[in-house]
Amino acid sequence: MVILRVDDRLIHGQVIAGWVRPLGIEKIILASDIISKDEWACNAYRLAIPEEIEFVCTDLISCVRDVAGANKKKIMIVVESLTEASELVKKGLSIKEVNVGGIGYKEGSREIAPYIFLSPDDIKSIVYLHQKGIKIIGKQLPNSMPVYVVKKLAGMGR
Repeated sequence: MVILRVDDRLIHGQVIAGWVRPLGIEKIILASDIISKDEWACNAYRLAIPEEIEFVCTDLISCVRDVAGANKKKIMIVVESLTEASELVKKGLSIKEVNVGGIGYKEGSREIAPYIFLSPDDIKSIVYLHQKGIKIIGKQLPNSMPVYVVKKLAGMGR
Protein backbone atom coordinates (compact mmCIF):
# COMPACT_ATOMS: atom_id res chain seq x y z
CA MET A 1 0.00 0.00 0.00
CA VAL A 2 1.33 3.42 -0.97
CA ILE A 3 -0.38 6.64 0.09
CA LEU A 4 0.69 9.84 -1.65
CA ARG A 5 -0.23 12.80 0.56
CA VAL A 6 0.00 16.46 -0.41
CA ASP A 7 0.33 18.67 2.65
CA ASP A 8 2.11 22.01 2.60
CA ARG A 9 2.98 21.50 6.28
CA LEU A 10 4.60 18.16 5.34
CA ILE A 11 5.04 16.02 8.47
CA HIS A 12 3.18 17.12 11.60
CA GLY A 13 1.07 15.68 14.41
CA GLN A 14 -2.05 15.08 12.33
CA VAL A 15 -0.06 13.01 9.84
CA ILE A 16 1.52 10.87 12.56
CA ALA A 17 -1.43 10.51 14.96
CA GLY A 18 -4.20 10.52 12.37
CA TRP A 19 -2.70 8.57 9.47
CA VAL A 20 0.54 6.78 10.26
CA ARG A 21 -0.44 5.06 13.50
CA PRO A 22 -4.03 4.04 12.62
CA LEU A 23 -3.04 2.73 9.17
CA GLY A 24 0.07 0.92 10.36
CA ILE A 25 2.39 2.86 8.07
CA GLU A 26 5.87 1.29 8.17
CA LYS A 27 7.77 3.88 6.16
CA ILE A 28 7.42 7.61 5.55
CA ILE A 29 9.12 9.22 2.60
CA LEU A 30 9.39 13.00 2.54
CA ALA A 31 9.94 13.62 -1.18
CA SER A 32 11.31 17.01 -2.16
CA ASP A 33 14.09 18.05 -4.51
CA ILE A 34 14.67 21.11 -2.30
CA ILE A 35 14.30 19.80 1.27
CA SER A 36 16.29 16.63 0.54
CA LYS A 37 19.38 18.83 0.00
CA ASP A 38 18.99 20.41 3.46
CA GLU A 39 20.39 18.01 6.05
CA TRP A 40 19.20 20.18 8.94
CA ALA A 41 15.61 20.24 7.65
CA CYS A 42 15.60 16.47 7.04
CA ASN A 43 16.86 15.86 10.57
CA ALA A 44 14.21 18.21 11.99
CA TYR A 45 11.43 16.26 10.23
CA ARG A 46 12.99 12.99 11.39
CA LEU A 47 12.38 14.10 14.99
CA ALA A 48 8.61 14.01 14.38
CA ILE A 49 8.69 10.36 13.28
CA PRO A 50 8.29 7.55 15.85
CA GLU A 51 11.46 5.42 16.11
CA GLU A 52 9.77 2.24 14.89
CA ILE A 53 8.84 3.86 11.56
CA GLU A 54 11.44 4.06 8.82
CA PHE A 55 11.97 7.60 7.52
CA VAL A 56 13.56 8.74 4.28
CA CYS A 57 14.06 12.32 3.14
CA THR A 58 14.87 12.17 -0.55
CA ASP A 59 14.52 13.77 -3.96
CA LEU A 60 11.63 12.88 -6.28
CA ILE A 61 13.44 10.47 -8.61
CA SER A 62 15.00 8.57 -5.70
CA CYS A 63 11.55 8.35 -4.11
CA VAL A 64 10.17 6.62 -7.19
CA ARG A 65 13.06 4.12 -7.14
CA ASP A 66 12.68 3.55 -3.39
CA VAL A 67 8.95 2.79 -3.66
CA ALA A 68 9.51 0.45 -6.62
CA GLY A 69 11.83 -1.67 -4.46
CA ALA A 70 9.77 -1.54 -1.26
CA ASN A 71 8.21 -5.03 -1.36
CA LYS A 72 4.67 -4.50 -0.10
CA LYS A 73 5.50 -2.21 2.81
CA LYS A 74 2.86 0.25 3.97
CA ILE A 75 4.36 3.52 2.76
CA MET A 76 3.26 7.12 3.00
CA ILE A 77 4.91 9.58 0.65
CA VAL A 78 4.51 13.20 1.74
CA VAL A 79 5.03 16.08 -0.68
CA GLU A 80 4.47 19.78 -0.25
CA SER A 81 2.55 20.47 -3.46
CA LEU A 82 0.39 19.02 -6.19
CA THR A 83 3.18 19.95 -8.61
CA GLU A 84 5.51 17.55 -6.77
CA ALA A 85 2.79 14.87 -6.79
CA SER A 86 2.40 15.19 -10.56
CA GLU A 87 6.20 15.17 -11.00
CA LEU A 88 6.39 11.87 -9.09
CA VAL A 89 3.85 10.38 -11.51
CA LYS A 90 5.77 11.78 -14.50
CA LYS A 91 8.92 10.14 -13.12
CA GLY A 92 7.18 6.75 -12.91
CA LEU A 93 5.36 6.50 -9.57
CA SER A 94 2.36 4.23 -10.00
CA ILE A 95 -0.57 5.26 -7.80
CA LYS A 96 -4.34 5.24 -8.01
CA GLU A 97 -5.10 8.16 -5.68
CA VAL A 98 -3.61 11.37 -4.29
CA ASN A 99 -4.67 12.48 -0.82
CA VAL A 100 -4.77 16.25 -0.41
CA GLY A 101 -4.43 16.90 3.28
CA GLY A 102 -3.85 20.60 3.31
CA ILE A 103 -2.85 23.41 0.98
CA GLY A 104 -2.97 26.82 2.63
CA TYR A 105 -4.28 30.04 1.16
CA LYS A 106 -2.09 31.95 -1.30
CA GLU A 107 -2.94 35.07 -3.28
CA GLY A 108 -4.95 34.05 -6.36
CA SER A 109 -5.90 30.62 -5.03
CA ARG A 110 -9.37 29.08 -5.14
CA GLU A 111 -10.92 27.52 -2.02
CA ILE A 112 -12.51 24.13 -2.55
CA ALA A 113 -12.53 23.12 1.13
CA PRO A 114 -11.56 24.97 4.33
CA TYR A 115 -8.15 23.29 4.15
CA ILE A 116 -7.59 23.22 0.37
CA PHE A 117 -6.80 26.36 -1.63
CA LEU A 118 -5.72 25.71 -5.21
CA SER A 119 -3.45 27.92 -7.30
CA PRO A 120 -3.55 27.87 -11.11
CA ASP A 121 -0.44 25.58 -11.02
CA ASP A 122 -2.23 23.23 -8.60
CA ILE A 123 -5.17 23.04 -10.99
CA LYS A 124 -2.83 22.21 -13.91
CA SER A 125 -1.35 19.39 -11.82
CA ILE A 126 -4.83 18.12 -10.94
CA VAL A 127 -5.80 18.06 -14.63
CA TYR A 128 -2.65 16.07 -15.42
CA LEU A 129 -3.27 13.56 -12.62
CA HIS A 130 -6.94 13.23 -13.53
CA GLN A 131 -6.04 12.59 -17.17
CA LYS A 132 -3.79 9.77 -15.94
CA GLY A 133 -6.80 8.19 -14.21
CA ILE A 134 -5.66 9.15 -10.71
CA LYS A 135 -8.28 10.20 -8.15
CA ILE A 136 -7.58 13.38 -6.18
CA ILE A 137 -9.32 13.18 -2.81
CA GLY A 138 -9.22 15.83 -0.09
CA LYS A 139 -9.11 14.23 3.36
CA GLN A 140 -7.69 15.55 6.59
CA LEU A 141 -7.92 12.14 8.30
CA PRO A 142 -8.68 8.62 7.04
CA ASN A 143 -12.22 8.70 8.45
CA SER A 144 -12.98 12.29 7.32
CA MET A 145 -15.62 12.92 4.68
CA PRO A 146 -13.82 12.93 1.34
CA VAL A 147 -13.74 15.99 -0.90
CA TYR A 148 -13.71 14.94 -4.54
CA VAL A 149 -11.38 17.64 -5.83
CA VAL A 150 -12.14 17.31 -9.56
CA LYS A 151 -15.91 17.38 -8.94
CA LYS A 152 -15.53 20.45 -6.69
CA LEU A 153 -13.50 22.22 -9.36
CA ALA A 154 -16.18 21.40 -11.92
CA GLY A 155 -18.89 22.70 -9.54
CA MET A 156 -20.47 19.27 -9.20
CA GLY A 157 -20.66 18.74 -5.44
CA ARG A 158 -18.36 17.74 -2.63
